[in-house]
Amino acid sequence: MSTEDAYPPGVVMFLGKVIDVTTGVTTWRKFLPFGMADPPGGWFSENYIVGDGVSTLAPLVTFDEYVRSAPEESSLSLRTLCDFAFQTPSTVLGDLTSYPSMGVLLVLVLLLRLVKSRLLPIFSGIGRRAGRATHGVEWEKKNEERIMKFGEYVFRLIFHSLISAYGVWYFRNKPWWDLWNEDAGTKLLFIDHDSTIIREARHPIEPGMAWYYLIQSAYNLEAMISLMTLSLVMTFQSPLRTTSSGKNGKVLRTMQLQSPLVVGWSPTVRGDFREMFVHHLITNLLIGGSSYFRFTRIGSMVFLVHDISDVPVDMSKLANFLKWKKTTIVCFVTMVLVWLATRLIVLPFVIYRSALTESYLMVSANGMDPIYWYCYRPVFYTLFALIILLHLVWFFMFIRMGLLLITRGEAHDLSEHKKGEKQLPEQAFKGKKTN
Repeated sequence: MSTEDAYPPGVVMFLGKVIDVTTGVTTWRKFLPFGMADPPGGWFSENYIVGDGVSTLAPLVTFDEYVRSAPEESSLSLRTLCDFAFQTPSTVLGDLTSYPSMGVLLVLVLLLRLVKSRLLPIFSGIGRRAGRATHGVEWEKKNEERIMKFGEYVFRLIFHSLISAYGVWYFRNKPWWDLWNEDAGTKLLFIDHDSTIIREARHPIEPGMAWYYLIQSAYNLEAMISLMTLSLVMTFQSPLRTTSSGKNGKVLRTMQLQSPLVVGWSPTVRGDFREMFVHHLITNLLIGGSSYFRFTRIGSMVFLVHDISDVPVDMSKLANFLKWKKTTIVCFVTMVLVWLATRLIVLPFVIYRSALTESYLMVSANGMDPIYWYCYRPVFYTLFALIILLHLVWFFMFIRMGLLLITRGEAHDLSEHKKGEKQLPEQAFKGKKTN
C-alpha cells in the first residue's frame, strides 16, 4: 500500500481540520455515524487529526528572545530593534500570521494609504495636463473618471517597477532560479543542498525575504481596499421604511425593515471587478498560507512573475487612458508577449509544475509528517490553479481587445468597461496628436 493510501483524502482531512479550529475541540468526531470516526480506518478517526503544521518546524525567533540574547547595554536600544528586524534571519516577521507581523502589516498598509493620498492627486494632475495638451479641453471635461484612474495606474507602475527591480536584484543568485542546473533549480524550493539545514529550519527566512513578503502582502491588501473604493459606493439609510397603500378609500401606512447599508457600483468601477477581487482574495490567502508554512521561496517566484508582467499592463493602461494610439499599440503588444511568457508559461509550467511534482520532497527528504502534505496539498493546488485560470481569462480578454484594435482601430480596455471605454467622437480628436 502506498503512503497516500494510508491516509484519507486530503479534502476530508482539511474539512476535519476546519471543524477542529472552528469548534475548538476534536471530540465532535465521536458523534459521527456509520463508523466514520472509528479507528483505525475511519476517515475522521483521531488517528488523522492534523496539528497546526508548524510544530514540526524550528520555532521563529521572537523579539523577547532576541533581546535576552543581546548584550545587556544594547538590549533595549533602537539599534537592537533594527538588527532584529533587518539583520536577523528566521524571526517572527517571517510569518505573516504572527502578531508582530500583523502589526507591521497594519502600519505598512496605513503608510501606503497615506502615500497614495498625497501622490495620486499629483499623478492625476499630470494625466490631466497630458490629456489636455494631447486632446484639448473637451477631452478633459468628459474624462474625469479616466483622469482619476490615471493617477492610480501611475502609482501602480512605480510600485511594480521598483519591486520588480528589487526582486531581480535580490533573487539574481538564488539557486532555485537556476533552472538549467541539475543540482539546483526548482527542487530547491523545497529542499537544500544540505537537507539537514532544511530539516532544522525549512527554510531559513532571510530578512530580505521577510520584508519582501511583508511589503508584497501590504500592497495586495491595500490594492483590495483600493479596488473596492474605486468600484463600489456604499450609502447608509434608515433601517425602517414606510410604505403606503390604498384600499376602500383608506390609506394604509406600514413600516418595513430594510438593510441600513446599500452597496452599488461606482462610475469608476472596473469591468473585471469580480475577476480582480477573486484574484486579490486568492492571492492574499496564498500569501498567508505560504508564509505560515514557510513556502516563501516558491511564493517569491510567484510574486516576481506577477510584478514583471504588471509593468507593461500598467503602461498599456496609461497610454490607453490618454488615447495615445501608437504608444498604446506598442505597450499592448509588449503586455501580451510578457503576459504569455510569465503568467502562462513560467507560472504554470515551471512554478506550478514544481509544486505538483516536487513538493513531496518536503516529506521524503526533509522528514515532514506526510499528514500535513496530504491535508493542505489540495487547498494550495486548487487556489494556485484558480490563479492560473484567471490569467487565462484575462489573456483572452486581451485577445479581444487586440481584435478590436485591429478591426476598428480603437483601443477598448475591457478590463475597465466590459463593453469598452467610453469614446469621444472621432471629430474631437481631429488635428490632435496620436503619440
